[in-house]
Amino acid sequence: MSEDLSLNLTEVLTALQDFMTKDGSISAEQRSFYQAFRQHLNGHDGDFLLDDIEHLLGAAKEEVPDISAEEFTAMGEAILTRYRSVNEDAINERIRKLAEEEARKRALAEEERKKREEEERLRLEEEERLRAEEEERLRLEEEERLRAEEEERLRLEEEERLRREEEERLRAEEEERLRLEEEERLRREEEERLRAEEEEHLRREEEERLRQEEEERLRREEEERLRAEEEQRRRLEEEERLRQEEEERLRLEEEERLRREEEERLRLEEEERRRLEEERLAEEARLQAELEAQAAEKQAYWDQQGSLPGDEAKIVPDLPGEGPALTPTEGTNASPLPKIVAAVIGLSVLGGLAMFML
Repeated sequence: MSEDLSLNLTEVLTALQDFMTKDGSISAEQRSFYQAFRQHLNGHDGDFLLDDIEHLLGAAKEEVPDISAEEFTAMGEAILTRYRSVNEDAINERIRKLAEEEARKRALAEEERKKREEEERLRLEEEERLRAEEEERLRLEEEERLRAEEEERLRLEEEERLRREEEERLRAEEEERLRLEEEERLRREEEERLRAEEEEHLRREEEERLRQEEEERLRREEEERLRAEEEQRRRLEEEERLRQEEEERLRLEEEERLRREEEERLRLEEEERRRLEEERLAEEARLQAELEAQAAEKQAYWDQQGSLPGDEAKIVPDLPGEGPALTPTEGTNASPLPKIVAAVIGLSVLGGLAMFML
């Protein structure tokens, strides 16, 4: 296309705006198409040829598929109308040149067609000659082939007859073999079926036996469990009874032991009391005997002094029994009786405390 047959960006967009605003408003689809088409125009360098515009319109249509085909055609027609008004003379010249170019192409095509027809005629003549030669060759080859085929046919028929006889023999043998194999298979299948039935019967009997054994085992286990629980209960009751009896026995033994200990303690206390009493009485008797012996000695001394003449009676040495009277403490200072009594009483008190604690 000639460089004169072009529009600039402003002319293209003006033609599209005039079409979209002819009704006074622009739809959302038209606005989207305008924006997409303008982006494609902005990406193009130089003026816009008709082919360029058609290509960019198609690209915008792909991005805005909601635009209808009628609107798309009308917008393209509006741009084409602007294109024609701007480039009318150039278009007419281009049409003339296209017509001349078309006439030249048709003349060349006619010459080419005649040339091809002549070449085709010569080719067909040559093919016809070659075909005749080929047919003759093929006829001779066919005759030779037919003769060889006849010989081959007879040979093959003989071979086929022998093959069929062999096949028949082999087939009969194979049928016999298959029959025997089938009989053997059926026999084995029957044996296998009987064996399987027997195994199934035995398996069921075994399962039934095992089930009964399991039931018997569970029954016995349950009985054993109940028996063991009963024995355990009885054993625990017996143990409890024995424990209570043992506790009672120990309690009675302990009471008996305490009673005996108390009796022993009382016996010992009584014996100790009697012993102390006897010691006290013996000590008192001893003291009384000593006092009586001292009194007798003093009496004898005084009796002897009364028989002495003159002043001899005045010179009397002090006797051990004379002098100040002995206090009870001094008179019994050497006696261990009070200490023994105190020790016995302390031991009795300690023994009673020990028995109380036990």
